[in-house]
Amino acid sequence: MKIAFFSTNMSFCQHILDELNRNHTVKVWIDNSNLQIKWANTLKLLDWCDVAYLEWTQTPNVEISQIQGINKPLIAFCHGYDVMYHTFVDWRNIEALIIQDAHYPRLLRLRAKWAKDNPTLPPLTKLPKKILVKSLGVDLQAFTPLEEPKPEYHIIIHASWIQPVKRIYAAIQQFYDLLRIDGDKPWRMTLIGRWGGGYKQEERWEYLTACSELIEQLEFPKNRLVIKSDNFPPDVWAQFTKTADIYWCTSSRESFGASLGEAAASGAYPLINKYLGADKVYPQKYICKTPHEMIQKTIEWGNLSQDEKISERHAIRKHIEQFDAKQAAREIRLFLEDVVENYKR
Repeated sequence: MKIAFFSTNMSFCQHILDELNRNHTVKVWIDNSNLQIKWANTLKLLDWCDVAYLEWTQTPNVEISQIQGINKPLIAFCHGYDVMYHTFVDWRNIEALIIQDAHYPRLLRLRAKWAKDNPTLPPLTKLPKKILVKSLGVDLQAFTPLEEPKPEYHIIIHASWIQPVKRIYAAIQQFYDLLRIDGDKPWRMTLIGRWGGGYKQEERWEYLTACSELIEQLEFPKNRLVIKSDNFPPDVWAQFTKTADIYWCTSSRESFGASLGEAAASGAYPLINKYLGADKVYPQKYICKTPHEMIQKTIEWGNLSQDEKISERHAIRKHIEQFDAKQAAREIRLFLEDVVENYKR
């Protein structure tokens, strides 16, 4: 089977690509700054393939969904940001949808809210009948716990890009309160993520400035707050997650949360802001309704015995093992094959 793979962000699809390449012939669309070349490439791939895999419902995939007369199945993978703007897709031309567990509740909620808010407008085009709800998961072979961990009160936070949705400003405030309330313990926090340059730099500039100013104003004790202003290479990140005792996820929106899941697979105790859909992946014991509750649960972990802390590391690893990235990729490949086999031109 010939698969055309369309995406402008390849950050989360490597296991899927590997799985598809092992079983089929895959050509990955290459973006081009020249619009004529870009769309010539797009149409040529669509003509060549048996099925088009639209990773992200953004450009060029929104436009592909609106092309008339494509006589082959289009399969869309809808990520978190996409859900907010999914109405731009012409779902009449999409044969099947793949969406992660944490995003499906928001997708349904937004569609119900739109219908309620727009009673005089024509209804939204219906979603495909074939929907696979599946988290992308974690590479369980790459992320593993230490055999003999030594809890050191180390909290980590990771954001590929420091931006408002990650609520890093709030996390810095939370850590300040943690030290103020429970300062007798050697709490330290490492914040990893890209600050300057790159992705939406102009939009992020004000938020980045505010975070930097906050850190200066709060005057953290030496070595308690460490900033890593760029992302670690994959091998370094896999080793670094083993050093984490707790992972704070303060985001207002996540999908599976790749770095969150990877840290949990390495034994870090996850404490997660109660964004919509978080409970589709993690038990309630890890979910925090407010910043204060996250601080409280952090302190509760700190008060556990060494044996209890190690037991918690084993417990979260066991939980996350149900989200195997390679198994997820196999299920996605089988779903795609089934869609193509039953497609009626």
